[in-house]
Amino acid sequence: MKLPKSMIVAFVFTLSFALAQNPASSDDTAAIRNSDKHWSEAVEQKNLEKTLTFYADDATVLPFNAPKAEGRENIRQLWNHFFQSPGFHLRFAPVKIAVAKSRDMAYEVGTFELTMNGPDGAPSISPGKYVVVWKKQNGKWKAVADIFNTDK
Repeated sequence: MKLPKSMIVAFVFTLSFALAQNPASSDDTAAIRNSDKHWSEAVEQKNLEKTLTFYADDATVLPFNAPKAEGRENIRQLWNHFFQSPGFHLRFAPVKIAVAKSRDMAYEVGTFELTMNGPDGAPSISPGKYVVVWKKQNGKWKAVADIFNTDK
């Protein structure tokens, strides 16, 4: 007996959803959301040292309109540049977080709102999106890859 394609799709979707409901991964998701909240607060406060604590030592950041920053010192220079930019304000939040079954890697997709002064000195607000790859190191989630770009 051949099952209709719609039944197969429904079964696969239901099975995928059931397998994704791992209580342990929801703890990890909550931990990442909490890190995001504190990370965004650190950035908004322009707290360079606190901002850096969310990255792994060997992390890579891929910012918009700039070369990649690899390693703690280069990431420090990147964020210091942002923090020194006139009118800089940044807020971000996750839209989706997915944790691997192994619970040692995760990725996050989110949105942000960036404000910086334009060439005329007036504030310019740019919406954007980002992806962060997280890795659990010594029981803590650390960003190992961070890419973000504006929508305009």
